[in-house]
Amino acid sequence: MSLKTENTIQSKRSRTDGAAAGVFGRCGTGKVIADSVLDWIYPRRCPVCDGILGKKEPYICRNCARKLKPVEEPRCRKCSKSIHSWTEEYCTECGKGRHFYDWGFAVYPYHGPIQGSLMRFKYSGRQEYAGFYARAIAVYGDRMIRRTKAEVLVPVPIHRKKLRTRGYNQAEVLARCLAKETGLPVDSSLVLRKKNTLPQKELDPEERRKNLREAFCLRHPEKKIPYRRILLVDDIYTTGSTVDALAALFRQAGVEAIFFVTVAIGNN
Repeated sequence: MSLKTENTIQSKRSRTDGAAAGVFGRCGTGKVIADSVLDWIYPRRCPVCDGILGKKEPYICRNCARKLKPVEEPRCRKCSKSIHSWTEEYCTECGKGRHFYDWGFAVYPYHGPIQGSLMRFKYSGRQEYAGFYARAIAVYGDRMIRRTKAEVLVPVPIHRKKLRTRGYNQAEVLARCLAKETGLPVDSSLVLRKKNTLPQKELDPEERRKNLREAFCLRHPEKKIPYRRILLVDDIYTTGSTVDALAALFRQAGVEAIFFVTVAIGNN
């Protein structure tokens, strides 16, 4: 990835500065002062290496901008994982059978510096990283998102116990930042995670499918879902078991087309 491309991703800064904004205001000189105070107390950090950003590094440090690379082409036509040859259409997993979703897109391969970044985002309270992820999805996935003609962004839900422990649903935080980039609304009221499943990273593909069986349910099954085309949002895609479980639920409820976007995707 070129530095110029990453600088495009840097062009939008997401800040959790509500308290200071209440004192200094949200625009003009007041906002400049608020940001300066926040930067002094809580220095802005690179979402990839977590190092302190310089004044001329608005979104990601230059070192990480040079190193961070998106999933290479050719990609699987279903899940967008990198595949070995242009003569192939699907990755190993997608070639084995039918997914319930139509297709999806991920920006980065899930290894190296982006892996540590997403772990901090998910488990260490670094919600501010979502602005960078959303911008990356919007830049690299712009054409794909427009092709979906999606009507709404639906974040993958987490169980209420995990929500209490973590304090937030990282997929919903990401979806709300992506909404600002795309103009699409977010609806997190459609589905519930009724089963507190084991962490997917600890399981093999078959165990993941069993783990997610009946994990989700519609919040209001008596009501018709008011969307025909849905774009699911999550942080990481591995085998697609989570996305598939939700897609199957939405298919049964009459949704015509289901797509997904994630920040990163695992290897075959």
